[in-house]
Amino acid sequence: MEFKSKALIVVYLMTALLALAMTWIHIPGYMGDGFVNANKLFWRDALFNANSAGKFLTVDILFLAFGCNVWMFIEARRIGVKYVYGYVVVGVVVAISVAFPLFLAAREWRLASLDSNSSRYELKLVDVISLVIIFGASLVAAIVVL
Repeated sequence: MEFKSKALIVVYLMTALLALAMTWIHIPGYMGDGFVNANKLFWRDALFNANSAGKFLTVDILFLAFGCNVWMFIEARRIGVKYVYGYVVVGVVVAISVAFPLFLAAREWRLASLDSNSSRYELKLVDVISLVIIFGASLVAAIVVL
């Protein structure tokens, strides 16, 4: 496996881990009455008790999650990534921000095992700078809402 693939897998796994920590820090208040009731309370708050910005973000993430799930199914079938339903379930039960990077790591691992040419890419410096800025903004936003 090339260094680029290994590095990308680490980036995806670290993204999933940070997403898990930064999203689930907000969940304990919902967990007192069991899993099903916690989900009811969470979605009630996210969809009906949030302000307009919160509702916008909820709907935005739900549509993004749908697009991610469509792509995960197609890509998993195309290249043979196993357990695609596991990623979908994790996206629903845990967080799409955790499940999608996990799928991307599994996808990269699979591509690296298939053909050394299948995962060739070259990022430009501006791409890396843009990604670092987006990551930084996401991390700052996650910390600010704590």
